[in-house]
Amino acid sequence: MEKELEQIFELETEYKYDEAFLRYKHLLNSNHIDFDIWKYYYFFLWSMLEDLDNDFTILKKSNLKEELINELEFGRRKYVNIAEFNFIVGYTISIFPYEFGDYIEFENIGKNFLKAANKMDTQNSLYRMAVLGNTENLSNDERNEYEELRPKVSKQISENYSGKGILNEYYRSVFIR
Repeated sequence: MEKELEQIFELETEYKYDEAFLRYKHLLNSNHIDFDIWKYYYFFLWSMLEDLDNDFTILKKSNLKEELINELEFGRRKYVNIAEFNFIVGYTISIFPYEFGDYIEFENIGKNFLKAANKMDTQNSLYRMAVLGNTENLSNDERNEYEELRPKVSKQISENYSGKGILNEYYRSVFIR
């Protein structure tokens, strides 16, 4: 599986999104319950929805959105007890809640997933920073905590998401500052 994911990441890096999509589908058909495969596929779908261009032509936006929501529901049934699931889903929903349904409803759902991830793994700086980043009207202490977390999160991302692929590249571009 690791080798197959690396091949998909290479395709993503080369903007061969149609081929990456087909490889993900093949991999999921053979092992749909593997969380690592699911998380990269889910993030790929979310990314394609927001960065839809001529490099991804297999699905129309409406079908892509439907696939993303189906994967979200699958993940909710299978992975809700995994902190990283809650973080990825919470983050993607909180960035673009309108892609999932009613804006206000899904904005709150996204925040709740982020809070759940933080509660499950209180030592994870990224999860804590995301919760603080999604909180309105931070206190001075919370603003200071957020700023103190930034270098820790940069180190965490550098150590854990250094490879190729859309999810890894996205994390590095957004969370390392």
